[in-house]
Amino acid sequence: MNKKVLSIISMVALAMSLIAVPVSAKTTVSSSASTDIASKLIAGGTIPAGNYTLSKGVTVTKDVVANGVVVDASGCPSDTVAIIAKANITGITINYPQRQGISVQSCSGKTIKNCTVTHAQFAGIEAKDSVSKITFDSCISNNNYDAASDGENADGFGIKNGATNITLKNCSSTGNSDDGYDCYTAGNNITFIGCKAINNGSGGNGDGNGFKLGPCSYNGVDGGLITVTNCTATNNKGWGFLRNHNKVTPVQSGNVATGNKKGQFSWDLN
Repeated sequence: MNKKVLSIISMVALAMSLIAVPVSAKTTVSSSASTDIASKLIAGGTIPAGNYTLSKGVTVTKDVVANGVVVDASGCPSDTVAIIAKANITGITINYPQRQGISVQSCSGKTIKNCTVTHAQFAGIEAKDSVSKITFDSCISNNNYDAASDGENADGFGIKNGATNITLKNCSSTGNSDDGYDCYTAGNNITFIGCKAINNGSGGNGDGNGFKLGPCSYNGVDGGLITVTNCTATNNKGWGFLRNHNKVTPVQSGNVATGNKKGQFSWDLN
């Protein structure tokens, strides 16, 4: 083969390689684009890590493992719960839900673990409506704020409407417009272990208690027993730990409260 032919072949090969470069780059960009996660949450199972969007509220009835999954829920309709959970959920982060980020309802014996909710327009994470035996393990709920009520309703965690046998361990609640943890209308046997409440009460109408432990009464039935162990409340607008009309004296030990504006501990019936 003479030199002229070799030169032509080399030039053709170079041109083909240059054409292939932009095609490869385009494919990479397309695969990294955010996609709506609704169908994956409904299907359950393991969801690959990455950034996703959510355009509607979903009910999760099958266990979900979502380590490294970050969801932008700002596209959901107004006043919509991002996830109604009736199954175990691990690892998901939900930002900007239009109401609650994760609301555990109508189930028992489930665990929400290593999940994070930020900038919810109500309580970031909650258990409600007579659910039982629910565990929140190492969950985070930060910077929730309900603009419609100037911060009156956006707690970090809410235990509401007769929910019983609820355990929160190693959870953290920071910068929420109302309380860090609110047990208003909770049922019996609510347990906090190693949880933190920091800088809550950012809203004009927010109470800003670190741990609000009552009143525990729902549909005319008094609940009440709340156990708080090795928890900390720091720099909250209200009380660090507030019994708040709970008829049953909380069981508490090893708790630390500092810098809370109304006071550190209020264990008396008031």
